[in-house]
Amino acid sequence: MAGMLELTDETIFDVIENEPLVFIDFYASWCGSCRVAAPMFLKVAQEENVKIFKIDVEKNPKIKEMVTLPGLPSVGCFKMGNPEGLVSVTKEEAFREFVQSMKV
Repeated sequence: MAGMLELTDETIFDVIENEPLVFIDFYASWCGSCRVAAPMFLKVAQEENVKIFKIDVEKNPKIKEMVTLPGLPSVGCFKMGNPEGLVSVTKEEAFREFVQSMKV
């Protein structure tokens, strides 16, 4: 995967509902921590062999009606349409632990 595919309010549910395990990076374009964390999220996802996508929560407000974000950036884990976990992290080891715990 060259980069994280950008989702929208219209496409996110197709991905969430049709993937056995998927991670979604919830971010905003103005969020500096989000820009810094995104390459780390992608790196860990590639190393852990999981799919990760991203969605700008400011441009796609419908997702905020369904997910309560503790802060930005946040990464949600979904298994066949069901939310399994949500974490707000910027440290690689914390994100890796989250990914590994969701793979079980």
